Amino acid sequence: MDQQLIETRDKLVNLISPLHDENLNTAGVNGGWTVAQVVEHLAVAEVNFLGLVEHAIQQQHIGYAKAKDFSILRDRSVKMKAQHEPSSVRRNAEECIQLLQKSRNKTAAFLNENNQIEQYIVTHPRFGDIPAMSVFTLITEHEHRHIEQIEEILTTIK
Repeated sequence: MDQQLIETRDKLVNLISPLHDENLNTAGVNGGWTVAQVVEHLAVAEVNFLGLVEHAIQQQHIGYAKAKDFSILRDRSVKMKAQHEPSSVRRNAEECIQLLQKSRNKTAAFLNENNQIEQYIVTHPRFGDIPAMSVFTLITEHEHRHIEQIEEILTTIK
């Protein structure tokens, strides 16, 4: 598994693991999502990203696609509508970490079972056709974006 994918997830887990229920389930002063909702969104999004690769494999979407620059994901001034709105379920830190572990376990299993991913092209709703292996860079950049969001939420509620 890609080292940046691992390091980004570790940073996320280290950020949320010491949080109390109140910190996890309180929206920032400007409203929006709670930390627990951001975590749910990340777990669901990771599985959905894998689904794009699974679809490309099933459809035998083989070929070449130019790599894209996903750095726009780190620009929090650029608002993006989530494909999945998180639930209002209250969660503690352990439950949040379990959500993240479950999605990452799916990613690890997927990578172990599919060793020819680089030959496929994924059609992403925002970025168009991308190399299938780029999905894992996309997951990393997406998590970076939301780590910043979590840090902003925590700053406003403390």
